[in-house]
Amino acid sequence: MVDTVFFDSVTPVYCKNKTFENLLGIIDSKELSKIEANITAIRSIELFQDKDLIPQTFGFDHLKAIHFHLFQDIYSWAGKPRAYDMKKGDDTFTPANLLPRYESEVFTRSIDYFNREQRPSISESSELLASCLGIINIYHPFPEGNGRAQRIFLSSLAGVFEYSLSWGVLVPGEIIGPLKNIHQEQNYKPLENQIRRIISDES
Repeated sequence: MVDTVFFDSVTPVYCKNKTFENLLGIIDSKELSKIEANITAIRSIELFQDKDLIPQTFGFDHLKAIHFHLFQDIYSWAGKPRAYDMKKGDDTFTPANLLPRYESEVFTRSIDYFNREQRPSISESSELLASCLGIINIYHPFPEGNGRAQRIFLSSLAGVFEYSLSWGVLVPGEIIGPLKNIHQEQNYKPLENQIRRIISDES
């Protein structure tokens, strides 16, 4: 059977200077980045303050809903998966035509965590959350904003068992190294150790 991309997948249009065409009509990349950061920060707060804004299912629809909420003011394709392949440096993400095939495999980890009957320890949660984040990052379904959507998704998942994740503890870009370890060596331990640094018990 031939794999096809999601029916609602998109290929965003670029302005002349390689800035994504956006709902705000901004063509300067630095200006867009600044405004995008401000808007998504406000939208992030909304998601943390009201968990009922989107269904807490921890499947792909959940991640798409987070992405839509964050970027709905900025991009017409907010919440929609990419229709093209993506690569950053040496890291190649899941090809667009294989996104549907691997959806179940990717989100089984987060759904299984969500459905656990017993509360995991901090150590166990760090390992399981790293496993969830690592595979979702490889999946990398959106043209832009994957990291922001993933962090909110993972924070919400941790919150199921009254754990919180303090992402601000990390130096900007610090998470890139551990994620590369997963891409290149299937080594989740550095990411697990990083999450262990930022997780805390709120119960």
